[in-house]
Amino acid sequence: MPVRGTVEGVALRTTMVSRGSGCHRIAIHGDIRKRLRIDAGALVEIAIERDEEPREPILPPFLVLSLRNAPRAQAAFRNMTTALRRQIVRYLMAVKQQVTLERRVAKFVRRLEDGARPEQPKRKTSPKKK
Repeated sequence: MPVRGTVEGVALRTTMVSRGSGCHRIAIHGDIRKRLRIDAGALVEIAIERDEEPREPILPPFLVLSLRNAPRAQAAFRNMTTALRRQIVRYLMAVKQQVTLERRVAKFVRRLEDGARPEQPKRKTSPKKK
């Protein structure tokens, strides 16, 4: 269930997850914990309400145009979860130059047209100890 509110006065926008038996769980984002200088398990005051605002990501114009010209890719993109679409847009927009954005969008749309699932962002791993 999407919610918004505050944690010790700091704005929060997240999702409450059901734990069953009528109980729910809220994860407090790491950036909020850092800003408040608290660790996991700390007692905090939280005020929340149901968030009725849409959570759709704002698409860059080049992506909108590319998806319009590729109906299969557009359908595949619309079938993704909102969270995955947000993550993809975040990745596409994390560039310094427009040419890089255009290259990423073209590759992404091409992969969707070919029926491939988008790659999940790779996690950084530390080198294995010998």
